[in-house]
Parts: sequence; structure tokens; C-alpha cells
Amino acid sequence: MTHALEEPADRRRRRTRAAILDAADALFAANGFRRTAVEQLAEAADVALSSIYANFPGGKADVYAVLACRSADEHVTAMRTAIDGVARGDFTAAVFDEYCRYHRENPLAFRLLGLVDIEPSDTELYGPARRRIAGRLTGLVDEVIAAAGGDPGGTRREILQMWATINGLLGLRSQGFVDATEYAQLLDDLRPGTSS
Repeated sequence: MTHALEEPADRRRRRTRAAILDAADALFAANGFRRTAVEQLAEAADVALSSIYANFPGGKADVYAVLACRSADEHVTAMRTAIDGVARGDFTAAVFDEYCRYHRENPLAFRLLGLVDIEPSDTELYGPARRRIAGRLTGLVDEVIAAAGGDPGGTRREILQMWATINGLLGLRSQGFVDATEYAQLLDDLRPGTSS
């Protein structure tokens, strides 16, 4: 039942699906996944409740899984754009800056990319979505390593350490352990090319 992960061929269905995903993005970010009712999604997307289930047979959890895959695609596209044509010396800083920018402008992305709010028992799309997201992000890491040049092993370690550190800070921020000011200061301290 992975067809819900695929973009519909029909233009009208694509528009409906996009409206549902856009509404879900806003509502899940504002209210959280669990506190958002499928009826609220339909109302915010200006579609009939039956349209939600026609596009996402597993309901709200399917919407979340598909939204997570869309977020992965958007993240990869943004990262590719940011690193395209960047000089080698500025490469690590460009990757860092774009990663931080994407998550700052898409606060739900951290939770989505980890499928934090759903479990395998919530939707048949969980496993396929997890694999798709992992494949997209792993492919991106490989592209970044190839574009950076130099020692692939060292570059991979550097990229993964940076990714893990930023994700750790995102986790601290989302849990309320650091406020926005301290979060920004910690990111500034970590940014490649700045001295602490």
C-alpha cells in the first residue's frame, strides 16, 4: 500500500493532495500530530473528509508519513541548491548554514524526518517512508562527500558529526532545555569557520 507515497498522475488529485499536506504541515507544527483531528485537516485543506481517505487510506498517520517524505525531498533539494557551485574552502560552512536554515524555516522537519509522532502500528506506510527518507538523506550525504572532495572517510565523519550535533541541538531546543537565544549561540559556536 505504498501508492500513497507516490505523487498522483491526475492534476486535480495532485492539487488536493498538496492542499492536504500543506494543511497538515501547518496544523501539525501548531498543534502537534496527536492533537490534530482529521476533520481539522479536511477543514484547513478545504476538502471533504472523504478526500483525505481517498488520498491517504490510512488517515492522519498516512498524511504524516507522506508529509515526512515530502520534507525529505525538500530538504535534499535545498541542500543540493546550497552546495552547487560553492568554493571548496566554504563548502562545510555552506552545508552547515543550509542545514540550519532549513530546520529554522521548517520547525516540524526534525520530527517529520525521524517519524517521531507515528509508529509502525499506525500506518502501513511507516516502513516504506522510513526507507525512503533514509535513502534520500544517505544519498545526500554521499553527494556532499563527493562534492567536497578530499578524503572521503574524513569528510564523511565531519559531515556526520556536524549532522548529529545540529540534530542534538534541535532536540534540546524542541524539549525546552535551551531557549532560542542559547540555541543560536550554540549554533554560532559550532559553525565552521568561526572561532569559539
